[in-house]
Amino acid sequence: MVDGLLAKIPLILVCVVLGVFLTWQGPVNAEAARRLGSPALAALLSISMSVVLVLAFAIFTVRERPDWSQVGAAPWWTWIGGITGAVFVVGSLLVVPKTGSVLFLLSVILGQMIGAITADGFGLWGLRETTISPMKILAMGLVLAGAVTFHLGE
Repeated sequence: MVDGLLAKIPLILVCVVLGVFLTWQGPVNAEAARRLGSPALAALLSISMSVVLVLAFAIFTVRERPDWSQVGAAPWWTWIGGITGAVFVVGSLLVVPKTGSVLFLLSVILGQMIGAITADGFGLWGLRETTISPMKILAMGLVLAGAVTFHLGE
């Protein structure tokens, strides 16, 4: 078990960096909304930058011509990734100025744990089904306790 965890350290470090970026996204987008006078325009700016970056990534990494017929054959839920991303961007730029980054992210992490345990536990979205264990439920409770403790410390 420890060896498996040690082998994943590089991936864990990438996830930590992604977590830092996720933390910065809300306040950066909220400032853009303040300066542009519109949450919708800030979200548009943010998502447009995402499109430019992903397009550049695709240009430099895609080596074979895609089989676009596979897109139509994909399950319905493959289309909601972009929707969830847009909802997160808009939601975060509206909520972060009112909650601050830490309470926002603690709450997001709790939501992510609920979503992940549910998705893994029921094998949703093409994931391998895993057991929803008491330890996983305890971990969610600890995150909730952290969010409450943080808020009470304000």
